[in-house]
Amino acid sequence: MKINTLSLLVIAILISCNSPGQNADNKKPMYGEVQKNKEQIKLDEEFINTCLEQFGSLDSSVNVHIDLAWRYYYNNDLETSMKRFNQVWLLNPEIPDSYFGFASLMESNGNKNEAKRFYKIAKEKDVNKARTQICYQRIADCKEQLGDINGTINAYTELTISNPTNAFAYKKLGFFQMQIGENNKALESYNTAIKLDPNDAMTYNNRAYLNQTQKKYLNAIEDYTFAIELNPNYISAIVNRGITEMQIDQYENAKLDFEQCVILDPKAGELRRFLGLAELALNNKSKACENFELALGMGDKGVIQLISENCEN
Repeated sequence: MKINTLSLLVIAILISCNSPGQNADNKKPMYGEVQKNKEQIKLDEEFINTCLEQFGSLDSSVNVHIDLAWRYYYNNDLETSMKRFNQVWLLNPEIPDSYFGFASLMESNGNKNEAKRFYKIAKEKDVNKARTQICYQRIADCKEQLGDINGTINAYTELTISNPTNAFAYKKLGFFQMQIGENNKALESYNTAIKLDPNDAMTYNNRAYLNQTQKKYLNAIEDYTFAIELNPNYISAIVNRGITEMQIDQYENAKLDFEQCVILDPKAGELRRFLGLAELALNNKSKACENFELALGMGDKGVIQLISENCEN
C-alpha cells in the first residue's frame, strides 16, 4: 500500500478542522476533532517522518501502533491506548482499527453515544470487512481482561454477526452468558458452537457444566463423556463427570473416574479426597480413609473433618 505522506497528513488535518479555537487533545478520539495549530502540525509531520525512518513504510508504522494501542488497552492503560489509536489515525485515517479503538474506549468510559458513532464509522471504513472481525476479537480480549463481562458479550455477539460460522465466538459467548445467569442463551450459544465445531472438547465440557448446574445430570454426563472421548486426558471433564455421577448415586462410575484422575494428577490432594468420598459411599471405609490421609499429606485441608468423622477410632 503506497500512500503519499504529505497527502495523508493533509487528509488528517482537514478531517480535524471542525472546531477552530480549541486545543487538540490526544486523550480524545481524533485529537478532539479540532483544528491543529502550526506547531502541532509540524510535530505530526515529524512523527510521520520518524515512523517512516524507523519502520520503513506507513503500513508497518500503522501495524506497530495498532498493536501498541491494543496492548495498552489490555493492560488497563486507557489513556495511553487512546494516544496510540490517535497516532494510528494520524498515520492512516482510513484504516478502521483506530475507529474501533475509539469506539471501545468511549464505551469503557461510559460514553455510549460516542461509542455508537465511532463503531458506525469503523464499519463504514471497513468496506471489505477484513478488519471488523480482527478488531472485535481484540475488543473482546481487552474487555475480558478488564472484567467487563457485558462488554465482552457485546463484542462476541458482534463477532457472531460479522461471521456466523465463528465457533470460537459462540463458545466464548456461551461461557460469559452463563456467568451472568443467561442460561438459555448460553445453551443456545453452546449448541451453535458444537454444531459448527463438533470436535471441540471444551465446548462439550462447558455445556455439560451448564446442564449440571441446572440439575440435568444425565445430559451433563453425556456431554462430559463426549469431551472425554475427544480428549481422554481431559481431567476437568473426568472430575466433573465423577462429581455429577456422585450427585445421582452412580458411585461405582464416579470411583472409576476419580481413579483415572489421580493417575493423571497424582499430586492433587483434592482428587484423592473425591476418590475417598466415592469409596466411602461404596462403604469401603478403609480405602476411603487411606485416600483422605493421602489428600491431607498433599495439603488438602478439606479432608480434616472427613477424617475426624470417619477415620478416627
